[in-house]
Amino acid sequence: MGSLFQLVFAALGYVFLATIAGFVLLLLAKVLSFFFSKSKVSVESFFWFPIKLGPYFLLAIFANIIICELVRDVDPPLTDYWSLPVNKKLTLGAIDVTDKWYLWPGREGGEAIVSDIVLVGISDKAVYGATESGRYFIYPLNAGQKLNNLSEDEFESKIIKIEGAVPALQHPAHYYYDKRDVGDLITLLLMLIYPLCRFYMLCKGFRDRLMQPV
Repeated sequence: MGSLFQLVFAALGYVFLATIAGFVLLLLAKVLSFFFSKSKVSVESFFWFPIKLGPYFLLAIFANIIICELVRDVDPPLTDYWSLPVNKKLTLGAIDVTDKWYLWPGREGGEAIVSDIVLVGISDKAVYGATESGRYFIYPLNAGQKLNNLSEDEFESKIIKIEGAVPALQHPAHYYYDKRDVGDLITLLLMLIYPLCRFYMLCKGFRDRLMQPV
């Protein structure tokens, strides 16, 4: 799925959800106005509020892309390509699906050093894990030689020499999102500051109109 198609799909989804949210807010505002016997108080702004925020969220998406690329050094969540740099030379990534991952020699991919990774562990000494075939690999981050096609017993005996113990492995997708979740949460919160402030001012103005004497 291309980036442009994803943006168009996200825009259509936003318009649909914003319209539903607008109707819900409009209905709640009408109920409150009737409850306070102020049925003539204008409530149309509640319907248009989420729709008018569309350009802001579009701007926020592009801001997030810039932050991902220039600050956080991860791929922006707009494509069918997931990558997470291990260090300056290695990248853990997946294309189309997140079931199988690859260890690439660079950010833009290239010939995979290890393919079809389903379990992974990363330390400051090595990248290691298991592949779809059920075999294990160890790729030292120094000048050491890659150890590939290892049995479980071979893997455990060799990784103990490197790490001092048998480390826990996790699915690469979990590792990917575990490394991204804090940054994504911060970005999401920053994206919500302006809408929440606008919504507070909208509700405050509506409350003031309701409280005005007849």
